[in-house]
Amino acid sequence: MLKNLSTRILKHLKTNNHINPSLCQIKASEKIEESLFVNLNQKIRSLFRSKFIGIYIFGSVGVGKSLILKALNVIYSKSEIFHFTDFIFNLQKANNKLINSSISKTKIILIDEFYIDNLTNLILFKQFLKKAIKEKKVLVMSGNKVITKIYNDSVNSELCESFKEYLDQNFIKIKMISKVDFRNKEKVDHNFFIFRKRNYKSIQNKLIKQLAINSIETEVFLKRKGFKFSLLGYYGNLLDLDFKLFFEKNLEFQDYNLIAKKINFIILRNITQMDEYNKNHLSRFISFIDAAYENKVVLSISSEIELEKLYLGNSNAFEFKRTLSRLKEMGSNSYINKYLKKVIKSN
Repeated sequence: MLKNLSTRILKHLKTNNHINPSLCQIKASEKIEESLFVNLNQKIRSLFRSKFIGIYIFGSVGVGKSLILKALNVIYSKSEIFHFTDFIFNLQKANNKLINSSISKTKIILIDEFYIDNLTNLILFKQFLKKAIKEKKVLVMSGNKVITKIYNDSVNSELCESFKEYLDQNFIKIKMISKVDFRNKEKVDHNFFIFRKRNYKSIQNKLIKQLAINSIETEVFLKRKGFKFSLLGYYGNLLDLDFKLFFEKNLEFQDYNLIAKKINFIILRNITQMDEYNKNHLSRFISFIDAAYENKVVLSISSEIELEKLYLGNSNAFEFKRTLSRLKEMGSNSYINKYLKKVIKSN
């Protein structure tokens, strides 16, 4: 299954993602093939196993890290892929059948958007690593930050530093560098992404009339284990949300994922400018866009603020850069035309 792996990854990018692989994507694919061959080859694995846990792919946004992981998941049947936020959520459960089942069935565990922002997540992931090593699993992870800079805690600095040093010593690092953000090649469609326009209400109302299954607004009820919630503004295949009201709700990635799996088209009105003083809105907005992007939801967003200036803070600027990159792709004509077919089909 690993024969010509890099060639097959690049072919997948061309065929399924319709992109011409960049030099950094080619080099990353070749390095992944080389590293996995050494680790998964039965004859030579014992020579390297003590020095190898996995691969960490990192670099700037929009270089194709997630695409490579998804391609690897399709190509290599004994692999399982998780978004890190969803992965951590499942680790928090006392008896986690999903993660345990995935570990038992796979050789390679793929973790997209690796990002630790608190000590609890660090400890949970450290415990998982011990189990993965014991089960002789290989991890392939993607992230934006250098692995030695993923998280700092001044109170528990020794624990954090020892963990980062452990990751640094046991993961092969593949840095992807490109001046081109593949998501940023097209202009935003201003019929769906509406900024600084007085008539944004009428534009978004028109989208509801054109695309909604139902003409009367109802309430949608959603639930996952241990939690249930409801949202107004539901039109069958479409959800109409006000930014402030929606992100004041104490929802998390798993809830946004439920929404995105059920609803193909979401209107998000009146996005306000975010800064250091409303971090809850920001973190929820980032998680929401991640879920919408992963599930290929079509968005219409409106704001009196320009897209590039939706967040002015510093502490989460790095994370928001990825969100901004994803928004630009989701607002492009090619993205909207491709995934709008799901919305129209459900009419």
